[in-house]
Amino acid sequence: MRKLSTMLILVLVFALLITGCGKKEELRVGTEATFAPFEFTNDDNEIVGFDIDLATEIAKKLNKELKIVNMDFDGLIPAIQANQVDLAVAGMTVNPERLKNVNFSTPYYDASQVIVVQETNNTVTTRQDLEGKIIAVQLGTTGADAAEEIANATLKRFGKVNEAFLELKNGRADAVIIDAPVAENYIQHLTGLKIASEPFTEEKYAIAVKKENSDLLEDVNKALTEIIDSGKYQELYDKWFKDEE
Repeated sequence: MRKLSTMLILVLVFALLITGCGKKEELRVGTEATFAPFEFTNDDNEIVGFDIDLATEIAKKLNKELKIVNMDFDGLIPAIQANQVDLAVAGMTVNPERLKNVNFSTPYYDASQVIVVQETNNTVTTRQDLEGKIIAVQLGTTGADAAEEIANATLKRFGKVNEAFLELKNGRADAVIIDAPVAENYIQHLTGLKIASEPFTEEKYAIAVKKENSDLLEDVNKALTEIIDSGKYQELYDKWFKDEE
C-alpha cells in the first residue's frame, strides 16, 4: 500500500511538471481601448483593432501568451516602468519626451494630427483659427501637445479619447485635435462632426518597451520585420484601413 502511494505521488508530480512546462510565458501588452481602429471594445466587449492584431502576431513570433491590459493612455509609460506591462501597443507616437522614459521599436505606422469640429462650424480650418477656443484632447497624447501650443486656448483633458469627442458632440468644446485615422473612425459613428483641417504633423507610431529591456526590444523588432516581410502586416492593414488610399 505504501509503495502504491509513492508511485501515485510520483505520477502526479510528473503530470504537474509536464503541465507547467507546457504553459507559455505571458506577453503583457498595455493599450487604451477607445482609439479605434487601432484598439477599441467591440459589441461583444472584446478589445480588438489593428494594434491588437499586430500584438497578437508579435506574441506568436515570441511564442508567448498575449495578455491585453486596458488602461488610460497617460498611464502606459508609468506601467512599463513599473513592470506592470511589457509593451505598450497603443497608437503611440515616438517623440523626444517619451524617449527619455522608454525605448521604441522600429516604427510601424505613419500618422498625423487633424482638427475635428461640429459640421455646422465653418470658421475653423487651421490651428490659428482655434486661438481662444475650447479644445478637447486626450491626456498624454501628441494631440494634447499640439493644442498646448495654440494661443489662449482652453484645454479640456480626458483620460479616454471618446470622452473628448462626446464633449465636442455635446457642444462643450469647439474642437478635438486627434490622429487622422481615429478622427475618421469617430466621425463615421458620431454624426454631426467633420474633419476641419488638413493633417498638420508627421508622426510615427511604435511599440514602447522598458529602457532596461533591450532583449525584448530586439525580439519585437525581429518579429515586426518578419510580420512585414511575410505580407501579414499588409493583410492586417487592409483589414482595418481598407478605405484609405
